[in-house]
Amino acid sequence: MNFINRAFKNVTRRLSKTILLVLTFFLIGNLVIIGLGISSASKSAKILTRQKMRAVVTYQVDYEKVWRYADTIEDEDELQKFYENYPRVKVEDVTEFLKDERVKMANSISSNMWYSDENNSLDFVHLGNTREENMDDTGQSCWYDESGAMQCETYKEPIFFVKSNMYPGMIEFEDGDYQIVSGRFYNQDEIDNGSMVCVISQNLAATNNVTVGDEIVLATSYMSTYMKQSGVEASDIENSFEVIGIYSHNNPLTPDNSNYDYASPYENPDNMIFMPSTTVYMAQLPANEKTFDYYAQMYPEEEYYQNPDNRPSIENMDKNMNIDNVTLLLDDPLNVDQFVEDHQNSLSQFTSLDANNDEFNRLAKPLDTLSMYANFIVWLVVINAIVIITLVTALTLKTREYEIGVLLSVGASKLKVIAQFFIELAIVAIIGFTMAVVSGSLISRQIGNKVLEAQIASSEINEEEDDYGYNYIDPWSTDYTTDITLDDLVSEYEVTVSPLIIAEIYILGLGIVLISVIIPSFMIMRYNPKKILMNQN
Repeated sequence: MNFINRAFKNVTRRLSKTILLVLTFFLIGNLVIIGLGISSASKSAKILTRQKMRAVVTYQVDYEKVWRYADTIEDEDELQKFYENYPRVKVEDVTEFLKDERVKMANSISSNMWYSDENNSLDFVHLGNTREENMDDTGQSCWYDESGAMQCETYKEPIFFVKSNMYPGMIEFEDGDYQIVSGRFYNQDEIDNGSMVCVISQNLAATNNVTVGDEIVLATSYMSTYMKQSGVEASDIENSFEVIGIYSHNNPLTPDNSNYDYASPYENPDNMIFMPSTTVYMAQLPANEKTFDYYAQMYPEEEYYQNPDNRPSIENMDKNMNIDNVTLLLDDPLNVDQFVEDHQNSLSQFTSLDANNDEFNRLAKPLDTLSMYANFIVWLVVINAIVIITLVTALTLKTREYEIGVLLSVGASKLKVIAQFFIELAIVAIIGFTMAVVSGSLISRQIGNKVLEAQIASSEINEEEDDYGYNYIDPWSTDYTTDITLDDLVSEYEVTVSPLIIAEIYILGLGIVLISVIIPSFMIMRYNPKKILMNQN
């Protein structure tokens, strides 16, 4: 252990040199701490913001690819055939996605506006707004038919909004925007069978004194002139549905909403009804069959209506129920990118997985640039530190050749001599970096905030205004992505000197010391002790 004692004595004996080296390591440490702190803060801000976003991936047709491909088709018949077999998302792909343990739920949503039956046996939840005060069923719309005769009919306002899914469960319920307070949500068996079941709101149930297990009557349309001409009867559009669940929600339509005064009854979230997509298909089927047959008779030359494969039926359900897109809810927002990477290559040419990263990446660009520059500066400082400390160590070892020769001649191993020099420099480095940790912790936040402000200003990122600040409730929306702003990202940006950064500082410092000692040691250790002492003489 004599080499350790010699190392401590040499550090204290040459105070002026030790102080200069301490200051050198102090400056290096401060630059490295600031760089690592900024880089860590940038990465953490992105991660924390991403964790607040909904973990969704949209499986959809890549329309841009479709249009580009269509533009390359010159033959009209081939182009017509391509459009007849327009690319669609595949149910088989969704089935494979759902096998992935990262996928919690799938939403393939369709929306419809429905009515109560002719006797208005089911009342809607009233808002008492301007729209309701002026709403009546006496308004008429008129047109001229093919014979030139004027036709008029009384318009009836839809009052219920039916939202249906091809899969059990919904993202809205998983996220807690809606909660089942009584009963349950529909299951896979009810989807497969097209069971006449539904889930209604707590306020709608209270308005009509309905409980779980009761039945309600809904109409998929109203008896318009068009329906009557097609031979549709009231029994074709009215169906009884068993209420299997009652839900509450945290998104009420209140007077402070921008669309409150002129919102239709179906736009009130309390009048939203959930049921399987197959149930909606089955409820609409009788009327759709009759209207298809009516048009097939009216237009005998129309190829579409003469093709029995196009006729709505239970057998043609899968074909007629086209899925436009499917939104997948994952278990963790941080798994989104990896999920897309894992499954993208298995998809067909015209479909894609969209992780909805465009806006996030656009807003995160200043942080990415800042992190890149910070890492570059850290490595630049480290490389320069290695060069400078290596040169200083080489000059120091040159002046201590005689000491090295004596130590080797008395039996000290070359490894212990190198270890002595390493310990001498390591002691100095630890002192310098310890001082840098204290000062760097005080100044890194101020410097980090300043460089972020400068980077944002130079990047010229503009916030995109959304709805002009209106809090509009849109029942048609199936966008499950989380809106973020640049402020959301910046609010998570905080430069701190964490224990991990402190550990990295010391590891980098000792790495610099090790390299700075080993490189010049090779130049001296290649000589034997006798030759070193003879050169001194």
